[in-house]
Amino acid sequence: MEKARVGIIVDSLNSSKQIFDFIEASKNSNNYEISHLIIQKKNKQENINLLKKSLEYIKKRGLKKFISAVGFKVIINLEKIILKRNDKFSNFFKVYSLEKFNLKEIEVQPNISENGIFYSYNQTDLQKIRSLNLNLLIRGGSGILKGEILNLCKNGIISFHHGDNNFYRGGPPGFWEIINKDARTGFIIQRLGNELDNGKVLFKGYFTTHWIYTINLINLFEKSNIFLHFVIENLTSNTSVINFKNVKQSVGPIYSLPSIYVSILYILYTLKNIIIKIFNEIFYNNYQWNVAYKFTSDWKNTNLSEAKTIPNPPNRYLADPFVVKKDNNHFCFVEDFDKKKKKGFISVYEINEVSCKEIGVALEESFHLSYPFLFSHNNELYMCPDTHEANEIRLYKCIEFPLKWKFAKTLIKNVSAVDTNIFYKDKKWWLLTNLSNSKLEDHDSQLHIFSSENIFSDKWEAHKKNPVIFDPFFARNAGLIIEDNNFYRVYQRPGFNKYGESLGVAKIEELNGDNFKENSKFKVSPNFFKDIEGTHTYNFSNGLLVLDFLKTSKNKTK
Repeated sequence: MEKARVGIIVDSLNSSKQIFDFIEASKNSNNYEISHLIIQKKNKQENINLLKKSLEYIKKRGLKKFISAVGFKVIINLEKIILKRNDKFSNFFKVYSLEKFNLKEIEVQPNISENGIFYSYNQTDLQKIRSLNLNLLIRGGSGILKGEILNLCKNGIISFHHGDNNFYRGGPPGFWEIINKDARTGFIIQRLGNELDNGKVLFKGYFTTHWIYTINLINLFEKSNIFLHFVIENLTSNTSVINFKNVKQSVGPIYSLPSIYVSILYILYTLKNIIIKIFNEIFYNNYQWNVAYKFTSDWKNTNLSEAKTIPNPPNRYLADPFVVKKDNNHFCFVEDFDKKKKKGFISVYEINEVSCKEIGVALEESFHLSYPFLFSHNNELYMCPDTHEANEIRLYKCIEFPLKWKFAKTLIKNVSAVDTNIFYKDKKWWLLTNLSNSKLEDHDSQLHIFSSENIFSDKWEAHKKNPVIFDPFFARNAGLIIEDNNFYRVYQRPGFNKYGESLGVAKIEELNGDNFKENSKFKVSPNFFKDIEGTHTYNFSNGLLVLDFLKTSKNKTK
């Protein structure tokens, strides 16, 4: 089968990491190939000195805009200097040469509007591009494209908009979400139309907003870029039908560069955040999670303020509770985090109507363990804890209840996955997990589903619609409750600059090889105890409800 021909519009052969990585990923495609680079040459010389550039900018956009641009550039450069020292982020700032790929090139000279924003093409350049017989174009260069170029190829022009187009149009990408304290930052992959940031949406996703702008921007580019390849792969397949997302029309304002006043507010806010984090590190124990429990017959509607708390042991904290009943007592398996070792293991507490006592350590590895998900199979008890530091999803079998366990099998290798739920439904095993498929780890944003007819299979089939959820408000698992053959997935929800702020419970309405659908039934906010700041795990079994909560307390260990 002949591959579809795809061209990328760029400004030069010196590229951002985003375009370079996409071309690299395209080499693995069975459906398309990057056949040409369309290089936009500017009308005016690019090597004019800084003074002339500044005067030209003032002439086009005014002094006020110029001052705003300088202020914002200062912020970017300061953050860049700091982040370049971190290996995790340093590659983002490098310039990558596209000459490596030996792609065919053509040069065009766009007509640029007086304000320098809108780009259109003359008939000579349009004919150059038309003669390439491209299936689609990808916008990887400057300018908002207008005119005949938008409809030149069969599938038009595909582009990112780095923001949720229902609320954030314009730019800078990923900045106003911080100013507005939005807990999530969105992006779309769209087929461009004539209206700004309101094209036909092919893919939409969100991730947790980072409070430092440049880190949020890096996350935005890195995490969205992965999905461009998948969208183009689907778009160029012979069996593909273009499924545009059913989203409402954009209603949000068109943003632009922040004023000097807003930039100063951002700098002050960032400095305040840094000071608070340093202060908390010295005087407070961050992430002081606790576990509470309550005996009840109604886990959907109960007074959580009546729950009892399991005391945290010295220099440790408890979180991620799961419960199983044995004889007449309940046993609560928890993440037990050692503050000195900075590593979690799995401990067990025995709970009855009158008492709660620590039994001991059920599982400890050389790597961090948490989220001890429990399920039964053939009258045997199994645990699938969070083992993402081992880069795999692991299964453990109980040999002697409750403290003796042995490693049973690696279910999926070479994945960075957390908080896995496993259950049997409709003659299949279903594995719901939170994957990070970016080098910049983010386990909060994507829910992936895998299935197998055998729990001990070496091959788990990925769901056709993975990620079935791409939104930190709903994606991350926080428990699973099975009642009357109904399956309720608990999900955690972040706040702005706050992990595990609240949680919700959703009933799984449809789950098969083609579809996944759930409906949110209720939410739990951190208001059931005094002065708590978060709650992110919620489970119920045989009359016992368990959940965790976050409460900041002064650091007595320092």
